[in-house]
Amino acid sequence: MKYAVQTFFDITATGITGHFKPAKIPFRDAAGNTITDLESWTRSRNQQRNWETITQILGLRTQLFRLQTPVTDTTNSAWMFEFETETDHIYGDDADPTRVLRSDADGVPMLVELDNRPELLPMLATSGPTQNIWFTLISINTSTET
Repeated sequence: MKYAVQTFFDITATGITGHFKPAKIPFRDAAGNTITDLESWTRSRNQQRNWETITQILGLRTQLFRLQTPVTDTTNSAWMFEFETETDHIYGDDADPTRVLRSDADGVPMLVELDNRPELLPMLATSGPTQNIWFTLISINTSTET
């Protein structure tokens, strides 16, 4: 099955993991940001941490396939990506195909004060007036055998 995710949290995939190493400065992260000091490294690492949090939530119940790198919308206020799963209905049923995924994500802590909206609470909200992440079923994988 194929899904789309949209969130107001900065989930830029920077590729920054591990510990800060001053000897490696300056360099560019996977998102093209120039890392020149501990502050810029920490910012890039926190963006990557948010991305890792989302992918960990998605991967709790199934193996992810064709996981896209997040991109921002035209206003740079939301991050979006798509992914696929091998197992049908892993996150819900026909009536509500993302019910379980919303339950898994709701209330999970996230890092703020990055490039996201300043009014965001530091946790995922999957419903209500403070909702900041959306999960959508795009299509059902089908195979044709002849």
